[in-house]
Amino acid sequence: MSTTAEELKKQLARNINSILRTPGFARLIPEVGSNFVACLPNATKLSQVAGLTGRIIIVRGRPQAVGEVDYGWSPFMGRVILKAHNLDEDIRSAISLRFSSTITEAGRKAKLQVVGFRLPERATIPDCMTLAGLSRLKFVPELLFDWGAHGIEPLVVVFGSNSKEVREHVQAIINELPVNE
Repeated sequence: MSTTAEELKKQLARNINSILRTPGFARLIPEVGSNFVACLPNATKLSQVAGLTGRIIIVRGRPQAVGEVDYGWSPFMGRVILKAHNLDEDIRSAISLRFSSTITEAGRKAKLQVVGFRLPERATIPDCMTLAGLSRLKFVPELLFDWGAHGIEPLVVVFGSNSKEVREHVQAIINELPVNE
């Protein structure tokens, strides 16, 4: 059974609301905010990717979603999930998290497939390291991270078959984080 556009938006909104209430989630949000997206089956364009019209940010120490779930927003993560879905049709959701070696190690301890990516030193820096990593890997791990580059923030992206699975991966990461991270 195929997911309708409206069902996908509702599923993503439910999982965003759930992740916002998850103790420890605020520790994973990057300075620029987090994006959580999901795409329709066989998606090929941004208008088939649901995401927040804003981002998940920290307000007074707590995560808060800014905006509402709709199609065609979050161009950065939209391009990332479209590339991932193109490589593996079962991958239809992703979230961006801040990079730290503690977070990637927690992903390993949670038994996620964790892959790091770094461009060769003399490579031309793309506008999206995650897209470059997926292109070079030619497969989609559950957690992909990059060390960034000059002017490009390091990032962790968690992938899954749907937004519930992504939320569960994030919960597994949080469960493995040291208390002080």
